[in-house]
Amino acid sequence: MYAEKAFAALRLKNYARMDFMMNREGEVFCLEANTLPGMTPTSLLPQEAAAVGMSFGKLCEEILDAALRKHKSKAD
Repeated sequence: MYAEKAFAALRLKNYARMDFMMNREGEVFCLEANTLPGMTPTSLLPQEAAAVGMSFGKLCEEILDAALRKHKSKAD
């Protein structure tokens, strides 16, 4: 939820890795939006995808599909 709100507020496209921290009072703060996160199988974004059941190959497919959709919509 926090990542989606920050992603939209920053008007990002396709994908990014969002980093957050929470203070003792439970307030959540967005530290950064990494728009070019590492994409090796041991990088954080693929590890996060794996944590929700998405394989590295499927993650790559999703990123490529989003880029192709964006390119196609610009061509139309």
